[in-house]
Amino acid sequence: MVSISQADQNDPKLEILFNDLSQTQSEMKAQPILLEIWSIWSVAIDTKTQEKFDAGNQLMSKRQYDESILMFSDAINLQPTFAEAWNKRATVNYIIGNYEESIRDIFSTLELEPRHFGALDGLAQIYMLQNKYFKAAQVYRKILEILPYNKKAIMHLEYLEQSFI
Repeated sequence: MVSISQADQNDPKLEILFNDLSQTQSEMKAQPILLEIWSIWSVAIDTKTQEKFDAGNQLMSKRQYDESILMFSDAINLQPTFAEAWNKRATVNYIIGNYEESIRDIFSTLELEPRHFGALDGLAQIYMLQNKYFKAAQVYRKILEILPYNKKAIMHLEYLEQSFI
């Protein structure tokens, strides 16, 4: 389990995990590494922020989106450097169709953690929905720099290159 005092996107273990990820040859072999990365990203540096973040996740799972946005916003206000709180708020904004707000939160996530493959995937999906195919392709290429075996990114990029670019 991840120690709260050392967790978030600045945890030194992430360098090792991302290095391991780049050496991995398949999605199946990458799963335990990805889970470890997500577990590190999902831990705030203090208890109060963690409580807000966890409440936001619970509300999101209950489809109480407005309330979850408030909880993630509280977590962000308490710890503005908590990339995963920005990412979760971006996810909720995406779900409810607030794409521009989602993009802003994704950019905040990526400013804090440029390797955040989840945020990148969300950004690519929004660009696809907005018919911004060149931008979507750029994002899928970035995902493939981090996860070179990612079938979803490969498939979408091939589709974009054959259809639009």
